[in-house]
Amino acid sequence: MNWTIEKTSEITTTFRIKYRPNKEWEQWFLIGSDAHIDNPHCMQSLKRHHMNQAVEKGAGIIELGDTLDAMQGKHDRRGSKADLIPELQVDNYWDALADYGVDFFMPYKDHMAFYGYGNHETAARKHAETDPLASMVRDLRREGSPAILGGYRGWFRFLFEREDGHGGRQSKRGYFNHGSGGGGPVTKGVIKTNRRAVFVPDADFVFSGHIHESWIVEMQRLRLLDSGREVNETQYHVQLPTYKEEMANIAEGFHVEREAPPKPLGGWWIRFYYSTRTKKVETQFLRTEQ
Repeated sequence: MNWTIEKTSEITTTFRIKYRPNKEWEQWFLIGSDAHIDNPHCMQSLKRHHMNQAVEKGAGIIELGDTLDAMQGKHDRRGSKADLIPELQVDNYWDALADYGVDFFMPYKDHMAFYGYGNHETAARKHAETDPLASMVRDLRREGSPAILGGYRGWFRFLFEREDGHGGRQSKRGYFNHGSGGGGPVTKGVIKTNRRAVFVPDADFVFSGHIHESWIVEMQRLRLLDSGREVNETQYHVQLPTYKEEMANIAEGFHVEREAPPKPLGGWWIRFYYSTRTKKVETQFLRTEQ
């Protein structure tokens, strides 16, 4: 793989990527959120299919929260015995949950790049005084995974350097926040793109999850370069869907009882490639197949 990863501050994770200035070069990343892998409604086969594709592409895999459902602790009022998979019907639920996550991601450990927190993981840490996500990442790293444990929000720096070392350094910046609220039945959370664009003006990409929707919005920005030349740049806002199927063939439950709609499944691909037209590393976002 032509990428490495390191945590360079409390909120910043840096990817270092070697590129070749030709039209054949590309580097992929699979980015997702809200997998809820321990929930019986998680589409695990779809999740594994996408991660298998990531392995074939030499891609890094980025998870931006609620990787773990983590709702079945003894004192969790949100819990339901119907949402407790057989592997976790044990007395040491929290330990078993972390071990379950390790087993799930172990085949992909060399490609697991980053895990962020979602509201499910922060709720476990707050109310149960345990952190299964941190335990899972710690054990994956002990097995040689490069995975970084991040926060609920933060920054990605993608730094590109030519393989031959002859200059040509470039960079791109991504901001992420797992998200909040319900997304809205009509707007589906798109209205937040304008708010985020104001307070993270330096991000090339803005990623969010939580509301189990999927879309991409391009926001155009006029920037004045130090040379005095004005440029028209694009800021991409990418909403990440879920791997939790809460509607099809399900007759009751929280999602059904609040008359919520079916949600899109899967994640997004980030494809970095070298453009012979612009002489720069450019970015393309592609939806994973459902």
